[in-house]
Amino acid sequence: MVEKKRKSFVKRMVTALILGVILGIVISVLKPSMSPATWDVLNKIFFQDITVSEGRSAIGLFYIIQTVFTNALKLAIVPMVFFSIIMSVCSMNDMRKLGRIAGKTIITFVLFYLVACLFAALVSEAVIGMGLYREFVVDSLAANVTEAETSNILVTLVNAVPDNMIAALSSNNKMLAVITCSVIIGVSIAAMGDKIKVFKVFCDECSQIVQKFLDFLIIVCSPVSVFCMITRTFAIYGIDQVSNIFSYILVTIIVLVVYLMVAYPIAIGAATHCNPFIFMKKMIKVAIIAFGAAAAPALPLNRETCVKELGCSEEITDFVLPVGMTINMNGTAIMHIIGAAFIATCAGLEVTPMNYLTMTLLAIAASMGTPAIPAAGSVMLYAVLTGAGFNTELCTLIYSLVLAMNKPCEMVLTTLNVVGDA
Repeated sequence: MVEKKRKSFVKRMVTALILGVILGIVISVLKPSMSPATWDVLNKIFFQDITVSEGRSAIGLFYIIQTVFTNALKLAIVPMVFFSIIMSVCSMNDMRKLGRIAGKTIITFVLFYLVACLFAALVSEAVIGMGLYREFVVDSLAANVTEAETSNILVTLVNAVPDNMIAALSSNNKMLAVITCSVIIGVSIAAMGDKIKVFKVFCDECSQIVQKFLDFLIIVCSPVSVFCMITRTFAIYGIDQVSNIFSYILVTIIVLVVYLMVAYPIAIGAATHCNPFIFMKKMIKVAIIAFGAAAAPALPLNRETCVKELGCSEEITDFVLPVGMTINMNGTAIMHIIGAAFIATCAGLEVTPMNYLTMTLLAIAASMGTPAIPAAGSVMLYAVLTGAGFNTELCTLIYSLVLAMNKPCEMVLTTLNVVGDA
């Protein structure tokens, strides 16, 4: 049943993407030849922003669907980050039983995270320097672009610890503080062990509630929302503006594939002195399952491959793979860094070394707290984006476009994450 729902979701998303692109291109091509009166009627019915003075008498059907969907995702961001990281951290209490294995596992995960984020940041800087990302030209939002300011890099440390937890949880713009609070609570629960039962169950159930809401939002609502987003984007901004998103997709996929084909074989060869080509060859079937389905369906085959074909012990495999599926998300972290840098650059903002440092910390924490639901990594990108200070209205607009077209990146990064666990 779950597999059927997943396949149905993928088919509906692909269909929505294709139909949205086709209809959007048709409208953008026909738009110059339309009379002003015809375009005005079409725009008011489907595409007009109804929150501005020009939209007082408009319906803006596609705008309403796009905005409601995006707002609903924002609504879930803080509770998703807060409760999922609490549960992720407090579950590490079980790792003490495995002692040395757990320590090496976590250290390895963190090192891979750092290498992945550094690689993504270097590539992003190179791509930005080459001018492959073009700024979005949106006159009505231009004033918001100048609001972002840079500050001392050490301010990040100060802002990471809030003086009021409730205030931090009430804003999407204080994600680093939210993550700090959730880590503190998670560590405290783990340290107190069995003394804390009710609150741990409460956090677990809250996390499940948020995941259920996001599951409905993404699986049921996102295909329609994606269709409306893409169609409206082509219609309003034209083919040239939207083609900018494909630059981000191409860069992200190339970085993910290079990291998969280079970083992991090097690590295998250096740490185990085994032939990395044999490892990659045996992991092909697992990678195909992860690419076509998701991380969870690939877990049984991944375990069988590691134990029976690669010679790993069952004890280590049964610990590392489930833990890795929860907190070892190198592909997600790479996508967060590249995506946030792309959105900021296209919104006319400068991405400074401080921003990259903040994004790295947020990407690692957010990736570790990413729940196992479709497109969760894309949703968590918003947490990294706002946490790094890129929270202008234009940034939010470009994020919604990335969210709508990010499925190819999600499929490749899932493959990277699964192979990384092995």
